[in-house]
Amino acid sequence: MSQLSKQLLLQQADVHSIIDALAQAWPTLLDEEQQELCLETIYDLLAQTAPKPENFSLLSNDDKAQHEIDVDMLLITIGFPDLKAIIFDNGENEHYFWLAIDTKYDINTKQIIAALFN
Repeated sequence: MSQLSKQLLLQQADVHSIIDALAQAWPTLLDEEQQELCLETIYDLLAQTAPKPENFSLLSNDDKAQHEIDVDMLLITIGFPDLKAIIFDNGENEHYFWLAIDTKYDINTKQIIAALFN
């Protein structure tokens, strides 16, 4: 497996699950505390899909714990602007996003998008 990176974590992500988490929290995402809670939920989703070394089951407990620490350290570097790149892809993910939040032309949605992704 190649070196673990933020890009690799995002490439392995279940983008629809991330969009679902955003959509669930959407009405409250102008609040910074709610943004942090939403990011924590997304971090959990990213951790679930994080690639493991090929020999992960053979690693010692210390090595497994180190891998989890490495993943956690990368996760905290991911923000909404990073998620923008995988959501707004001019394709299926972006279409799914607009269907999930169902408020494309709502003024509040424009404010939330500006607050999160700019």
